[in-house]
Amino acid sequence: MGRPVVPPSTMKVDMSHQEVERLLEELEEVLKQDGFDWITAQACGMWLCHDLGYEDQSEFEDALHGTFEQFIIQFPHIETKTDEKGRMVLRLKPEVPQERWRPVKMTLKITDRSQLWNVCMKTQHARVEIPELEFEISADGKRKIDSIYNIVGSAIFNLGTHVRAAASGLPGGHKEKIMECVEDLGRLLDVDTPWTWVLHDPSGQSEFSDMKDVEVEWPEGPIPPAPPSLELGTVQEEEPEHEDDAPPAQQ
Repeated sequence: MGRPVVPPSTMKVDMSHQEVERLLEELEEVLKQDGFDWITAQACGMWLCHDLGYEDQSEFEDALHGTFEQFIIQFPHIETKTDEKGRMVLRLKPEVPQERWRPVKMTLKITDRSQLWNVCMKTQHARVEIPELEFEISADGKRKIDSIYNIVGSAIFNLGTHVRAAASGLPGGHKEKIMECVEDLGRLLDVDTPWTWVLHDPSGQSEFSDMKDVEVEWPEGPIPPAPPSLELGTVQEEEPEHEDDAPPAQQ
């Protein structure tokens, strides 16, 4: 059984989208340096607070609208558990070797704006399609961990930037088609009509922070046991393993 931690179902964070991305990138670097050993959430939170330039832990938690522990359990690529001393410890989920990949298709029907805040962990191998617009976010070799709202928002921003940068170099009618796509994507965020978020991952490692409304299909072979979903507010309890009390020294 998991141990409840008490976060709200959706945390409001007083950080820019870019700062949240930077926080996750810095956290991943710390966890990668320590391999797959467990590190205390308290030590990680203190290091990130200092690294991101917050005056103290209280200011950092004010920006997160909660504790670092409540914030971090929203991200499916981070494993958490309670150690023998009752502390939350965490690590990056280990990569699955390619020979053990299982292609997966995950479909989420968006019918309410609250679903846009579901965090999607899209691996570097995965692509997303929105069939209603015949629009695709391709695999680009980088892992993406963000809310559906922010991922769509980034696509809108990138397309707009492309149009402005290319300007007169775009073929006739191409600019208008891109801007029409931008407008269509913007309307999706209003959820005036239902639409579909379809994630295809050949590695089978992509996840959502909330799997409740996600239809999971394994196209090849028998359906394996469903991967454990990382429910908000739950910390896994496991047998004690080695963990460090502090992140490794930076080179």
